[in-house]
Amino acid sequence: MVFFSAREMTNFDVKTTSAATFLKVAAFACAFVTLILAAIVLSWQTGVWVLTGEWHSFTISRVLTLAGFGEPLEIHAATDIQRIFDWGLDLPTSGFLLAIAAILIGFSAFAACVEVPVGKR
Repeated sequence: MVFFSAREMTNFDVKTTSAATFLKVAAFACAFVTLILAAIVLSWQTGVWVLTGEWHSFTISRVLTLAGFGEPLEIHAATDIQRIFDWGLDLPTSGFLLAIAAILIGFSAFAACVEVPVGKR
């Protein structure tokens, strides 16, 4: 077991509190931006749905293709790992963004629980 002096423990508490505060703010800000992106994607899908009468999912692979990260069709191999990877890329972008936002909000809530004022310990 490691024993800390009172001075070392206070320094550790201050560092932990400041790191938790940074994590709380950064995770919450990133969750907010992610939710804005999810709202943009969902509003685009809703607009297309209203105009055409058909719901078209905006997949992650389509987002990557529009961003210039698409791979040529000749490279696709018929392996099990490639099928799993392709399945992941065929997921809806809005659901993926909402899941990421939920994880970030969880990080922010965890950091808020860890962030205890130094005088309260």
